[in-house]
Amino acid sequence: MPTADAGAEAFARYAEHLPEALLVVDGDGTVLSANRAAAALLGRPATAFPQRPLGELMADGADGAAALVRAGSRSQTPLPCALRLLRGDAAAAEGVLHARGETVLLAPRDGGRPAVLVLRLAPHHRSVQQFLALNDRIEQLGREVARRRAAEAQLQAYGERLRVTLASIGDAVIATDAAGRVILMNAVAQGLTGWTEDEATGRPLGEVFVIIQEGSRLPVENPVVKVLREGNIVALANHTVLIARDGSERPIDDSGAPIRDADGRLIGVVLVFRDFTERRGLEQELQQQAALLVEAGHRKDEFLSMLAHELRNPLAPMMTGLQLLQPHALRHAEVGRVAGMMQRQLAHLTRLVDDLLDVARLTHGKIELRRQPVALPQVLRQAVDMVLPLAAERRQELSIDGATLSAVVDADTTRLVQVFANLLSNAVKFTPDGGHISLHAGLAADGSAVNVIVRDDGIGIDATLLPQVFDLFVQADRSLDRSQGGLGIGLSVVRTIVELHGGRVAIHSRGHGEGTEVHVELPLPSFAHSPTGHRGDEFAQGSASPLPLKVLVVDDNQDAVETLVELLRHWGHDADTAGDGPTALTRVQHWVPDVVLLDIGLPGMSGHEVARRLTATSPAPPLLVALTGYGSPADQKASRDVGFDAHLTKPVDLDALQALLMRRAEIPRRSTDAS
Repeated sequence: MPTADAGAEAFARYAEHLPEALLVVDGDGTVLSANRAAAALLGRPATAFPQRPLGELMADGADGAAALVRAGSRSQTPLPCALRLLRGDAAAAEGVLHARGETVLLAPRDGGRPAVLVLRLAPHHRSVQQFLALNDRIEQLGREVARRRAAEAQLQAYGERLRVTLASIGDAVIATDAAGRVILMNAVAQGLTGWTEDEATGRPLGEVFVIIQEGSRLPVENPVVKVLREGNIVALANHTVLIARDGSERPIDDSGAPIRDADGRLIGVVLVFRDFTERRGLEQELQQQAALLVEAGHRKDEFLSMLAHELRNPLAPMMTGLQLLQPHALRHAEVGRVAGMMQRQLAHLTRLVDDLLDVARLTHGKIELRRQPVALPQVLRQAVDMVLPLAAERRQELSIDGATLSAVVDADTTRLVQVFANLLSNAVKFTPDGGHISLHAGLAADGSAVNVIVRDDGIGIDATLLPQVFDLFVQADRSLDRSQGGLGIGLSVVRTIVELHGGRVAIHSRGHGEGTEVHVELPLPSFAHSPTGHRGDEFAQGSASPLPLKVLVVDDNQDAVETLVELLRHWGHDADTAGDGPTALTRVQHWVPDVVLLDIGLPGMSGHEVARRLTATSPAPPLLVALTGYGSPADQKASRDVGFDAHLTKPVDLDALQALLMRRAEIPRRSTDAS
């Protein structure tokens, strides 16, 4: 069995590594060992302590040491004490260290062996600091306890206010803990579910809040489960049915939100829901009314479509009868007068039928544009020609501003003519005899669009009616005699067609008697942008290009090639031909044309492949114009995708082709051009 001395030695080895200053002393007051911390504290080497009387280290001498050892040998618990220790070998007052000590009985007296004690030392000032720090900590704990008590009281008051608030709101509220168990229910929630708060508290929410899908009758995932899984606010569709405890059902809408603590941890969920019965009834009533309106709209559209087609039946024989009357008009003045009247009225009736057909097509979304590059002056000429006879009959002056750009638009020619003929016809209709009507066309300031303005000095439009002029069946003239006629659908058709072309239309008037001004803006395709400005009178037919171009015609139809080349040369251009793709690619390298008119359906290598190679290999490719018998939107997109600048369908619109060539002629010829 180990002896006390062996235990003291073992403790001394262990104490050597501790930060506290420790002396091991026997019951006779002899120092057995001192660790390094004690040697440093007393300013002596560690070798100076063993077998040295403790009294030599104390200012109180041997008596003080003996009293300390006796007290420590009899105490089974640590015994604190105050010490005055001598630093170094000096006994001067300045060498005295005031320290706090504590004796710990390491081994009691055993027969003839003295007791062994451990003396723990600490400078007095450090002990004082620790004591003061302890007092500060005690004071802090006291303040924290008071703060927590105040917080608990405040929390209790807040909880009471929350309960009062939840009891007073109209929505049902259920709160759960992090496990989805009910911890709170307000009165509305108790009434809707049939559970009291006492009965529901602690139960899983799924037992208290049972919901199914209204249509399928299948169970719906509990919103609290979803909130706990995702940690976000969730809301279920408003086709959810709550099944109460007694089996009754009611439609509800609900939402759940997470409850988090100050550290952001999810500690519960709040569920809010409301009885949806009354609102669901209103919704169903609105749905029924909407269905009736849709059905009425369909019936109206069907009626308009049927009426328009039925009205066309008598038009054909009436037109034939007028043609039969024409030879007799010279011999019988009365017949001529009646025939003229009938022709005007027939033209008016035909226009009404066309409007009815258009509005029926537009309502059903059945209008499809057949777009291709078309010269805008050509469109405007056709529209002007359609209204000139009526304007002349009313002695109105119709002026056309010809100082416009040679604009080429990507449009359905027939529909675009319809737009401007409709606007000009309205201007003629609502302008008094002898009035003035003008048509102006020009580029937008940024060159990306063309603007066409139809202006008259007629009756104008009242400011209160302007916002509705594009609506169906709205007319500026609402007098009972309806002297101007019409159905009030022309401007609606105009707006729809313009918007289908990617454009915009706006109408302006300063009021009654102040005339009307209609602005139509149409976007220009990328190949139609001109860098040079105005061209002169583009309404004059047969304009020649200002600069001869080198045009390569690529087509395997020899007859088509020859006639087109002859026309190009007649226009003053230098034209050449190629019958297939490889020949065209070789010819382009040596001849360097300004324009290539390229058939799509070529033998061996398609026109699409030729276009790809030309755009990929040439640093400044020529203007590429597709010539094809296919003109659907998909065909035009395919041409654009491979690099064509324009897409013309056969037989070629010569005005559109000439406009493209005139546009290309305005671009300076490349410096690498070779003869």
